Amino acid sequence: MQPVIVESEAELRALIRNRIAEFGTTYGAVEAYAGLPESYVAKLMAPSRIRRFGNRSLPLLLQALALGIAKVEFVEDRTLAAKVRKRLAPRRRRRTVRPEAPQLCIAAPCEQDDLFRSKIEER
Repeated sequence: MQPVIVESEAELRALIRNRIAEFGTTYGAVEAYAGLPESYVAKLMAPSRIRRFGNRSLPLLLQALALGIAKVEFVEDRTLAAKVRKRLAPRRRRRTVRPEAPQLCIAAPCEQDDLFRSKIEER
């Protein structure tokens, strides 16, 4: 499978539907493998959005379909940003420039694949 750029939730649902069809399986089989409740994938795939992808369901579903997120890119919506700037209150005092403090890293290094790895694989 070639990398695919997904720009909306509808495109993500289409990608997941196509992947399930590519495997030639059912929503129920994917739910059982991913550990999701019965009929959950059908609710996620519904055009009326009965359920939305969450921080638990999306990683489990992607892992069950052997998919991963390789890159997330954030872009500014300039028209929306102009509206938001008008509504946000300005800062009351000036921002002071502080000298650079040395940065201490206490986090352990991790791989890209560790982001959505399940606890089952660690056993």
